[in-house]
Amino acid sequence: MNWENPSVLQSLQDLRETLGLAGRDSRIVRWACAYSRCKKRILSGIRQFARGVSGKRSKDVRRLRVFFYLAGGMGDAACARRLVESYKTFLTEADFEVYAPVPRAVQTVFGDLAYVTASSSGRVYWKNYDLVIFACLGVKFLYADKTRLAALAPAFMPVFEKALAAQKRLGSLWDDPFLTEPAIGRWMLKNGGRRFDLMSFTGGMTLLQDASSRFSGCVPAREKYGLSGVSYVTFHDGTGHAPTGGSSRSWPVSHWTRFIHLFKERFPHIKLVQLGGTNDSVYLEADICLAGKTELTDLPDILNGALCHVDTESGLVHLAQFLDVKSVVLFGPSDVRFFGYAKNKNLAAGACGGCMWMTPDWMSRCPLGKEASPCMRAVTPKQVAEAVGDILNPLE
Repeated sequence: MNWENPSVLQSLQDLRETLGLAGRDSRIVRWACAYSRCKKRILSGIRQFARGVSGKRSKDVRRLRVFFYLAGGMGDAACARRLVESYKTFLTEADFEVYAPVPRAVQTVFGDLAYVTASSSGRVYWKNYDLVIFACLGVKFLYADKTRLAALAPAFMPVFEKALAAQKRLGSLWDDPFLTEPAIGRWMLKNGGRRFDLMSFTGGMTLLQDASSRFSGCVPAREKYGLSGVSYVTFHDGTGHAPTGGSSRSWPVSHWTRFIHLFKERFPHIKLVQLGGTNDSVYLEADICLAGKTELTDLPDILNGALCHVDTESGLVHLAQFLDVKSVVLFGPSDVRFFGYAKNKNLAAGACGGCMWMTPDWMSRCPLGKEASPCMRAVTPKQVAEAVGDILNPLE
């Protein structure tokens, strides 16, 4: 995505104006927004001061300390690994501390990186660190000790200054990423952007869509689950069927059942292993069901031993990008061009789809009000079985 393209810059300004449209001619709304931003800054300052009084500790004068606050789930943490690895090439004499709201996601995604420590809490005193970074779809510097960064990591400063300029360039669009990321993501989708374009722009360096690095060592886990020496394919039932009504990215149960039958007809000698959480539908047709039975930290080794992985656009697909396994990925609300990886077989829904960020609850409810997502139903069991067959064809 070319951030210097005049049409891109014009559309970005248009987005900024659109988001502020209600307040542009309304003094009351403008005042309310200004008051909200001011209140957040004041409360953040008070919290930081309180944490500093109770937990301030001196920095090691010889080493930098960098804190990453990762928003989102397993998939977002896996994507943020690209940023962490890239920053480490410039911040060689630095210790990285990473926090993610999903339990054990940091150990799963960063466990093989000796320079990364998992933080048990995102509530930290920023000035204990030299650089505090928020990362999800994009990057935002929450705090930086420029003097120490310049003294101890001069090679990082061009990256830092470029990232800082990009973040300032977004202006009010980047004041509160939790609030504005969906709108920016939707804007990127319409302007030909992809998953790592905003992270590259606001992070100050190019992060390629397709990861070249691999986990340097997975925690051995296959033997624990009876998978050692077994030929198997893993599958994951979308992003789970939550008690609140499910996920718009889940494939219908009837489709999964039909796919399993088609797979077994063609590959009777290969085991089907179901992965997932406790809320996922359980498929009795699977040879081994591990849904809700695995530790997150065991998943990389299980995936790495699979001949293929079948899933919708979920955290496991982003995790698998750092492994040797190829995936067959079913895209519905998530856009295939935005999230797709080149090594995978990516199956797009068709005309109805790509509605991510269109509504606040798009991940759990169809924006068109349909009980089951039409876009996910449009991907047929036969298409998925054929895509799996293409990957496994040399094994036949």
